[in-house]
Amino acid sequence: MIMSLQSQNRLKLIIPKQRSKTDKILKTCTRCRQHKTKCDAFQTNPNPCTHCFKKNVNCNLEILSKPTGRVKTLDIVERLSCEVSDLKELMTDLIQRRNDLVELLIERGKQIEQEASIQCHKQQQEQQELQKPSLKRIYTPPVSTMQSCLNTPYTSPESTIDLYTEADGESPNVSDTSKYTIKANYKVKPISITHKQAQFYFTNYERNFNKYLPIFPDEFFQSTNLIEFHKENELTFWCIILTSHLNQYEQANEYKSLAEHVKSLVVDKCWFNTPRSVYIISSLLILTTWPLPNHQHTKIADNLSVKFISLMKSLSYQFGLHKLEFINEFSHKTKINLSQEVNLNNRIRERIYKFVNINSNYWLINLGLSNNNYNGFNQDYILNKASNIDIHDSSIASSSINDHYINCLLKISMIQSKLNENMNALIGDSLEFGEDHMTMKMLPNQLNTTKLINFNMFEIIIDDLKKTLSMVDQEENSDNNNDNDSFCGDLSNLIQMSIAYSKLQLFVYSLSKSDIPLQEYRVYIKKLVSCCMEIMQLSQSQQTNYLDLPIYFKFPIELTLLTLLRIFKSPILHIIDEYNEIKTCFNKVYETVFKFKNWQFMTTKLYRLIEMFDKLSREFVISQSVNEETKNENDAVVTTGDFFLITKMKNYLVSSLQYEMIWLIYQHEHVQKGNEDTSAQQLSLQQWNSIGVYDNQLIEYLKTNESILNP
Repeated sequence: MIMSLQSQNRLKLIIPKQRSKTDKILKTCTRCRQHKTKCDAFQTNPNPCTHCFKKNVNCNLEILSKPTGRVKTLDIVERLSCEVSDLKELMTDLIQRRNDLVELLIERGKQIEQEASIQCHKQQQEQQELQKPSLKRIYTPPVSTMQSCLNTPYTSPESTIDLYTEADGESPNVSDTSKYTIKANYKVKPISITHKQAQFYFTNYERNFNKYLPIFPDEFFQSTNLIEFHKENELTFWCIILTSHLNQYEQANEYKSLAEHVKSLVVDKCWFNTPRSVYIISSLLILTTWPLPNHQHTKIADNLSVKFISLMKSLSYQFGLHKLEFINEFSHKTKINLSQEVNLNNRIRERIYKFVNINSNYWLINLGLSNNNYNGFNQDYILNKASNIDIHDSSIASSSINDHYINCLLKISMIQSKLNENMNALIGDSLEFGEDHMTMKMLPNQLNTTKLINFNMFEIIIDDLKKTLSMVDQEENSDNNNDNDSFCGDLSNLIQMSIAYSKLQLFVYSLSKSDIPLQEYRVYIKKLVSCCMEIMQLSQSQQTNYLDLPIYFKFPIELTLLTLLRIFKSPILHIIDEYNEIKTCFNKVYETVFKFKNWQFMTTKLYRLIEMFDKLSREFVISQSVNEETKNENDAVVTTGDFFLITKMKNYLVSSLQYEMIWLIYQHEHVQKGNEDTSAQQLSLQQWNSIGVYDNQLIEYLKTNESILNP
């Protein structure tokens, strides 16, 4: 007992010394903090606290040192300076906006005064003719006329340019007479546009193109100072100007020259010195939605859109667009705001991230590439929520037409990607275990069964998606006003075209060489033709020209043309009337695509492919596309087996049909160079019967080699 009292008397409160003025001594000892008990160390000083005294241990206090480095101070100063600069920019924009409105009011006031003087002069002439005395006075217009300058529906000075151009034949005077010049490519003459022209092109983009790629808020077009925007975001400025040329059908040459400058400007701004700004991703989205002419490069790796996709995909992750709530952790020294409103800004950045994935999926599938090799097939919270939850929410569809439209495109592109991955895996298995592997004789049948299962599964998925979207669209149209009905109808038709495009991809996979019978193969051909007919009808219902459409709707039209042409040159249909229907459908789509001859440089590759394949004879196409060739007793070549549309290029997935046609054109030129006297191969009746053609009248029609193009 005496020993315990002596030990307790030795216990004390240990207070460390302060090393600097910023050090702070904690009021709770270490043991009390660990056990979460109330400490009275300062009251029992110099003795230990009550709890430590009971436990017969010393009482230790600790020091909390505050950071004294310059890192945090510099960060605070940098953040404050950025906020000050942002406020200065905002004040500058507001002042410029006010000045523009004042100038606009002055212009309108002058016009009202001129109109009033003209009316007064007319009134005086009428009074003189009627010989009635009248007092000379200044005519005062009605109050409603004076208020018209404030009640104008155009909310920005930029948008009034088009109004005066169309109504009065002239535009109002703009105080700023500056010009914008681009000379990124020294092999092409520099291009300059005036301030009025830049305002016109921005307004044209807002009205005709922004609805397909709604990544800019309305205030962007209403309050943007073009001079400052050109200095800060030159690439985005010229991308909008370039795209706006697409519906100016008399300016094809200007578009060509401007496209060459923009190509060089992308290299300068994106590869040599990439600004940390969301506007860079917006520029790449515009260039991949309305792609630049790129027909000189034949390799897929040299395609500009593939390079743009890879770059904007990596930039979107660097800027943290996939983590909206924690974007500040990624966006150090990055300009990530497109709007002053926080909620709208988050929504716009989310739209940009969704479109990055949409464009990536569409381009890689169209080029016949696997997503795993370029993107990886990774999904995150934003993509899963948009494609699985938000797409079924009718409230989102009714409140925001643009967000519902984006979610639909994202869902469709993800289904296409999954279909692409499944078919790629099956084709890889069939190429790995072919006829050379004697131990895998039963595997081809298993692969055909797996293919049929995938065909049926994805056909059901696409049909269910079409029903779901149609139900949501009906609820959306019932909630929307009449003013938005035409806009909703256009986007609804384009979404239906994308769904039909997914089905068309599915049935293109079924055209490859397999062990299914000819009758079952023709069932897929009928489904294929019905998809093409549906895409033709949807494209005809749109008032928008082909050049104005984004890639989401150009790709279905292009694949429809190639599919109809490939079927027209094959002996796969039953009667002649079916060939005539295909020809009619093809020419309706063909006239839409190649409507403007001076813009054919945009579709050079497609035009050349159709023109050259149409010149091939059906007998040559059939002889090169049959499954097997054997020799009879007289050493004559006899074709056996069923006819398939894709026999060699199936490992290119969706682009297999296009590459198959290019291969046949190459084979035809190779035969002609090898033997110029060799004419088209004449098939015997037995050979026609071996590919399922028995009607003599149909055989004679196929031998005529009628062109699919209208005379």
